[in-house]
Amino acid sequence: MSNSLTYPRTARLLTPVDFKRVFKKAKKLNYSEFTVYIMRSGLSNPRLGLAISKKAAKKAVTRNKIKRIIRESFRLNQYQLRDWDVVFVAKFAASQRSSEELQHLILKIWKRIES
Repeated sequence: MSNSLTYPRTARLLTPVDFKRVFKKAKKLNYSEFTVYIMRSGLSNPRLGLAISKKAAKKAVTRNKIKRIIRESFRLNQYQLRDWDVVFVAKFAASQRSSEELQHLILKIWKRIES
């Protein structure tokens, strides 16, 4: 994958099978706002999956905001993540944070994954 800053279909976890495999075999990173599952995929590019439930954020507007922030951060940082499959599962605390706080936390998560 080139260093283009796009978010192509190949950079997404799409099927329930993909998600189940990551949930079953991945390493878990716990934060108050997210549980992040990370696993080497063996592919040539990283892939992102999102699980933002109504339990974590009651309003669709809030769920979509959280997804947008994560996707945008992934788009800008994916070239550093090599071949990781990453799934973000939001917790209620994520809906209580500002966009800036979420962006800062997600950046810290990318740095932790790449190290």
